[in-house]
Amino acid sequence: MPVQFIPIRGGKYCFIDNQGIRNSIDEAGRKIVVFVEGYDDWVIYRILYEGELNRIDFIDVSVQGEATGGADTVKEYIEKMVFYLKSEERYFGITDRDYRTDDELQDEIDDPKYNNKLFIFSECYTLENYFIDSKILYDFLRDKSISNKKLIPIIDINKIENIINIVCKELIVISAANWTLKFFRKEFLSRNTPCDENIVTKNILHSLSISPNMTEASKNVLYRYEYFKWFILNRIDDLQKYLHGKYFLFHFNKAIKEETERTSKKRVNVDIDNAKAHLARILKNNDLPDDFKKFEGLVGIHKAVQSQ
Repeated sequence: MPVQFIPIRGGKYCFIDNQGIRNSIDEAGRKIVVFVEGYDDWVIYRILYEGELNRIDFIDVSVQGEATGGADTVKEYIEKMVFYLKSEERYFGITDRDYRTDDELQDEIDDPKYNNKLFIFSECYTLENYFIDSKILYDFLRDKSISNKKLIPIIDINKIENIINIVCKELIVISAANWTLKFFRKEFLSRNTPCDENIVTKNILHSLSISPNMTEASKNVLYRYEYFKWFILNRIDDLQKYLHGKYFLFHFNKAIKEETERTSKKRVNVDIDNAKAHLARILKNNDLPDDFKKFEGLVGIHKAVQSQ
C-alpha cells in the first residue's frame, strides 16, 4: 500500500501565518521580495522603482486579510525569513525611522536576527518626509495651478521654502509630544492637533490619564516632553529625522489654504494628503536621496537613470 504524503500546510512559507502574504510571496517567483509597512508605501515604491518591477516585488504587509501592517510586522517577517530560509538572500524589509536616536537606529540595523536584510531610513522620519523639499512642492503646486489658478500667486520657490520652514518649526512640539507618548507606549496625537504648546501638553497628560494639575506624575511626563523638545531643537539641521512627514503634509495643506486666503481672499484645498502618487512621480524625476541609493545597494538593484 503506497504511503500517503500529506503536504505541509502553507508549503515553503508555512511559518508565515497569513495566507495572503504567503500567496504574495509565491506570486513573486524568483524576484527580490521587499516587505513594506503599508499601502501608501507600496504605491510609492512601485512608482519610484517602476523600471525594476521585473526583478523586485514590494509586498504590503497591511492589506492581506488579518494583517495589521506596520514596522513590527515587516520585522517579524524578515526575522522569520532569516531563521527558516538561511540559504536564500532575496528577502528584505524596509521601515520608517520613526522615533529613534542614531545609536538606537544602528543597533536595530546591526541586530543579527535580521542578518542585514532590514533597511531603515536614516535621513528622515518616514517615507513622506522625502517630499518635504521646496523644489518638489514647488513642482507639485505648479502642476495643481493649471486647474486652480488661485494658486498662481504662491508659485514662488522662496514663499514655499518659507512655508516649509514655518510648518516644520511648528511641528517640533507635536514631535516632542508624540515621542513622549511613545516612551509611555501610548497612541500618538492626531495629525490635526493644533501646534499650540498649551493644547499639546494638555493632550499628553490626557492621553496618559494624568490630571493637568501638577502632580508628581504629570511633572515627570512634562519633564520627558521638555527633554525630547530640547533634543530635537538641538538637532535643527537634522529636523527631518524627527518630524512626521504625514503630519507635515496635513499642516502644509492648511498653510497653503491660509496663504491663498490672504492673497486672493479664497482658500484653496490642494489635497496634498491624497497626492502621494503625484509627489512620488516628481521625486522619481529627481536624483533620489542617499537613503534610496543605500537601499538599492543593499538589495542589489540600481534605479535606471532618467532621461533628461
